[in-house]
Amino acid sequence: MVTDSTCDLPRELVESLGLRVVPLSVTFDRDSHIAGVTLEHEAFYDRLAESRRLPTTSQPAPAWFEEAYADCVDEGYDAVVSIHCSAALSGTVSLARDRAAHADIPVEVVDARLVGGALGLAALAAHRVAERGGSVAEVVAASQAVTARSTSLIVVDTLENLRRGGRLTGAQAAVGTALRVKPVLQLTEEGRVEVRERVRTWTRALDRVAQLVAEAADGRVVDAVVVHAVAPERAAQLWQRLGSRVTVREGLEALIGPIVGTHVGPGAVGVAVVPVDDAEVASEEEPEEGSGEEAERAEQASVEDADGGG
Repeated sequence: MVTDSTCDLPRELVESLGLRVVPLSVTFDRDSHIAGVTLEHEAFYDRLAESRRLPTTSQPAPAWFEEAYADCVDEGYDAVVSIHCSAALSGTVSLARDRAAHADIPVEVVDARLVGGALGLAALAAHRVAERGGSVAEVVAASQAVTARSTSLIVVDTLENLRRGGRLTGAQAAVGTALRVKPVLQLTEEGRVEVRERVRTWTRALDRVAQLVAEAADGRVVDAVVVHAVAPERAAQLWQRLGSRVTVREGLEALIGPIVGTHVGPGAVGVAVVPVDDAEVASEEEPEEGSGEEAERAEQASVEDADGGG
């Protein structure tokens, strides 16, 4: 499994699962850094606060893909699924396909049409299927199911970074700035960022995000990732609101990395959720062998045997 650093999954999780994450780059003036490699997340926000100009972001160097695919060959895999951020936001997918064509192993490149926590959920879903021995087609289908069913929302302090980075139209950004509101952004089905709503205060914005998540969940259990740009208090407030509205099977929290952080700016907080398949929930709720009533019957039989042989 290969993905890229816009998935914003916690490093400890990535390392424990053995995911290969291809890093994008961020440049302050002429000072270029590899996100998460030569520039850690916290250091990025310190640098961002000091910078008079918005940094620029760029797709990974081709060598990172070549190394990731070569590592898979060295570890004995016979195929690779490479899941990446939306082609509408980055050229990463195009570069992955170019390098995949030259790899010494079949590589299926997937445009997840996602970014941030939602991309992380797609990568995790695909990894679970791969770990169970699923085929390439099944692994790809797992990631595509997340794309089809996920909801990804984020609240930002300002739309200016998105406008300057070309990820949002000037008209959308101008309205948000003029009204001094907290824009609630969403990922569209095409993998673009758009303003869904404008809310007057942070309190109302977090309430609204939790409400939208509950509507998307529609009573189903969900997996969720809450992300923030050095705003842990807001992340905690969002978790609190989600806890009263939805049932979370697996919940993760992550600091937004340099690439997405460049565009959403400090203070942003968001959430990505995907409903868990009903069959998967049911299988998790089934009692294990020897548990529940079966365990009680076994214990009673043991007692009776002991009485009879004493």
